[in-house]
Amino acid sequence: MKNSKTTILSIIVIATLGFQSINAQNTRIASNYETQKKELLHEVKTQTILFKKDKIYELAFADVKPEKMNQLNKQYFPKAMPLIMKYGGKMLGGFGVAKTDSKLLKSNMVAIFEWPNAKARLKLLADKNFQKIAHLRDESLNKISLGYFNVAEDKAVTFRSDKVYEFGSANLKPGKKAQADIQKYFKVSEPIKRNYGGAYPEFIVSFNTVNSKGQATFIPHMQFIVEWDSLEDNKKLFSNDDFKTKAVPLMMKAISSFDAVFTKFAFQ
Repeated sequence: MKNSKTTILSIIVIATLGFQSINAQNTRIASNYETQKKELLHEVKTQTILFKKDKIYELAFADVKPEKMNQLNKQYFPKAMPLIMKYGGKMLGGFGVAKTDSKLLKSNMVAIFEWPNAKARLKLLADKNFQKIAHLRDESLNKISLGYFNVAEDKAVTFRSDKVYEFGSANLKPGKKAQADIQKYFKVSEPIKRNYGGAYPEFIVSFNTVNSKGQATFIPHMQFIVEWDSLEDNKKLFSNDDFKTKAVPLMMKAISSFDAVFTKFAFQ
């Protein structure tokens, strides 16, 4: 009987220690999970750009020759940036192209420059010191497309390393009907965008075209940046039956051309 009690007591002790061990292990797992989650959150990089209504924004879509990327980044930009700043310009951000649905804006890199006005960039182009290094840029590019815009109101936009940014350009068909159709498209597509099974695609910046003094190589009716959670969400939305049958026909009735370049923000 004594041995039986001893055995039962041993089982209880072992079981208690086992449960304590399991609880401790579960606590460690939970703690590790929270730590890893915090680490993942900390890994998300952000950069905020303030778009100002009294400035002009140059969107440069560049198709850089792969073998000349180093020349552009290491030789051209270090020499060009002080000259750009001399005339009040600055580079606000660069983007690597992840996917392009555009023949017009063929590119593997997108950059946003801010200028006080269009004349300021013309002064840069006329600068003799800039002219001496311009060949470093020109030799590095297969093609560059330039657009010049402003914004209606000051707006701060935070770009994130875990998001995808679509640079969209669209031209409307002539006439009031196209204007009405595009407004119908926005109205019909809005609830679909919120219920298609992915994250809502946010229009974070809308641009207006400005007089570039002959510098622009493309002048769209509409220019904007949309923030997506992923390229997969874009594909999912355009595969959605309601979007395909109700929204897309309205869009196609309204526009004569559409170009989209999907990018990731390039953090330094």
